[in-house]
This record gives sequence, structure tokens and C-alpha cells, in this order.
Amino acid sequence: MKHAFSTVTLAPALDITLTCRKFPEPGDVITGFKKIESPGGKGLNAARWLAMRGHPVVASGIIGAEDIAPFLALMARYGIADALYRVPGPNRRNVMVTAPEGMFKVNRQAFPFLQPEDWSLERILAPCLESGVCVLAGSLPRAVPPSVYAEMIAALRRAGVPAVLDAAGTPLALGLEAGPALIKPNSQECGEILGAVPRTPGEFQAACRTLLEKAECVLISDGPGGCWFAAREDGGRIFHGSAPQVDVMDTTAAGDALLAEFCHWHFPGRRLDEHAIRHACAAGAAATEMPGAASPALTRVDALAGEVVVTRFEGNLTFET
Repeated sequence: MKHAFSTVTLAPALDITLTCRKFPEPGDVITGFKKIESPGGKGLNAARWLAMRGHPVVASGIIGAEDIAPFLALMARYGIADALYRVPGPNRRNVMVTAPEGMFKVNRQAFPFLQPEDWSLERILAPCLESGVCVLAGSLPRAVPPSVYAEMIAALRRAGVPAVLDAAGTPLALGLEAGPALIKPNSQECGEILGAVPRTPGEFQAACRTLLEKAECVLISDGPGGCWFAAREDGGRIFHGSAPQVDVMDTTAAGDALLAEFCHWHFPGRRLDEHAIRHACAAGAAATEMPGAASPALTRVDALAGEVVVTRFEGNLTFET
């Protein structure tokens, strides 16, 4: 049996992509467009990918009961076990507008009327404590404290479950202090917690080394600039994987595909190797060729993996155990 995963999504979303003939200008009324609507959220996107790769997956988190049907259909389609905690109201809707000239996104706040008594950390995390790896991913509703991921990581570590964290801002900074097994910020999110956005190869390597003080393995995605990978093994060795050249249709869920594909190859052995790097970069690129959060064919990922150029930088660090 494949390695079992669990995911936590505290802000699920219906991701809506509007494809327009031209990029909007001030005063435009958008009428001619194609619309694609996909149920998701970072944790659920990762769950779908891992299930597609053949892993048993249980999805926990919070879900709005008012428009739950598309999410249930998604999980049923991929065989994802439903452990989502129902709360009153709708789920958020995120909108991406794309055109030949570019794109922009509008992300709404999740569950603005949620009260602290409407959810329970223990109830949400309980299904994850028996899994092999738990992926904690995405933004937080207003009623959920920014320390929630840190608390979850600490509980998972006590249970012997490696935690993967994909978050931003204060939840990422606090989560790092709890010692996750793996983190995947993008370059902008690195800037939020390190004080400066890395732009040069040297700056990305320095960011990796700093983050390795808190996490065992680090991925820093940089869009068309590829992705940086670092692990404590071999003194903190660092790799860069290039982004294959593709015709970008939609960047929704590309980072989630990159992370989930890496997790597929990385666990349970937890070794950083070029095979995992190539396939992770290929998965992120292949996802951008698809509309909305749709998953590309795995054969496309395998084909693009052969185009990824991997560069290795030797490590020379020591870490406290």
C-alpha cells in the first residue's frame, strides 16, 4: 500500500477562472469570457494530487455546509476520505481573470462570520494523527488564531507524524517555530518572514539556509524562475530545479501540484534527490497548462520532468538535533 497522507484545509474555496479576450482596463464591463469553477483550497488540491498518485488520503479541515456538494463530489471522484468539519454558511469564492496580456486574482476571506466556538482544533486534527504524513496548507479564517498551525505541528510531532506546512505570513512564521518536516513558501512569502524577498541565486541559497534552522526540508517556489530545494542532510545541501517551458493558461493550484508531487516522492524515506526535484518542478509547470485547478495527466508530468535542469550547491552547515 502507498504511504498514507492526511491534509488540513481551513479555508476551502471554489476557484473560478474567467478567461477574457483582452485584459480589462479601468471602466471595462466584462461580458465575453469563459468560466471554469473548481472546488479546492490548498490542502484539498494537495489531497487530490496525492490521491491521483495512488495514496490513501483523508481530508480534514473546515467546510461550509451551504455549498458543500462540489467538494463532496471531488472527494468521491478521487477516493479521498471525508473528515471535514461542517460549519454554517458558504465557502469562499476566489476569482482569477486571465487574458493574453496577463492575469490577476481576487481572493476572498474565508468564513467571515465564523465564531471561535464553531470549530475545534482537536476535532479537526484527530483524523490526521494516524496518518503517515499530514499536509497543513492555506490561509486561515478570521476566527482561527494564527498560531493554529504551530499547535497542530506540535501535536503531530508528539504523535510521530511529519508535518508539511504551506502557509504565509504570521501562521508560517509561528509554524516554523514548531519544527515542521517540510515547508514550501514562495519567494514573496519568504520575504514576509525573512525581511527581504530573495531574487538572486545567492539570496535564495541564504534564505534556504536560514529556513533550514527551523525545518528539515525547504522548498521555495519562484514561478517561472523554478524552485529551490534544501535539506539538512549532507550539511544542508541545496538544489535548484528549473521550470520547464510551457504555455501558461492558469496558475491556480500550480504550487499545490509542485508540493504534492514532491511529497509523493519524498516520503517516507525523506531523502532529497533529483528525481523528486524534477517531477515536482514538472508538476507545477504542467498544472499551469490546465484551466482552473484541473490536474494534468501524469504522463505529461513525466514528460516535462525530463526537461528540468537540476543544479546542486554543496552544503556546509551543522544543525542541532
